[in-house]
Amino acid sequence: MLELHKANGPDNWVSGGNAIARREAMQDLFFDHPERAEQTSEDWPEDRALHSEMVITDGDTLVATAMLVVDENRGDCPARIWGMGILPSYRTEFVVQSLEEALLRDGAFEIDQDFIEGADGRLIPNPYVDFEMMLTGSVPSHEA
Repeated sequence: MLELHKANGPDNWVSGGNAIARREAMQDLFFDHPERAEQTSEDWPEDRALHSEMVITDGDTLVATAMLVVDENRGDCPARIWGMGILPSYRTEFVVQSLEEALLRDGAFEIDQDFIEGADGRLIPNPYVDFEMMLTGSVPSHEA
């Protein structure tokens, strides 16, 4: 049975076992089975902010991992799903979307950008942005 777990913050999946082995397994999954191979050669910038990190397990097997990060130097869309790695036999639209949705629920409320770049490069609306303002171009009235 597939289970989704937080991999950062208090009481996370990583700290629930051998933390070094679990971190290494996450890193191996990303480098051996990346969703976007070009990310494996990307350095981790000093100013990158990690907003959420998730894993999916099937019993004791780690099958997927991903992060929601913000790189302010990326221009128009600094927030993105990054570092996604999925075992080939589990690479389905369901697994990718489950990871993305969990990352957005967990960490997007802290991001003030309208869109977040998905694992495949598409733009995902930030569910915590005031879309009334974005659609109308005006600030909503707060008058009584």
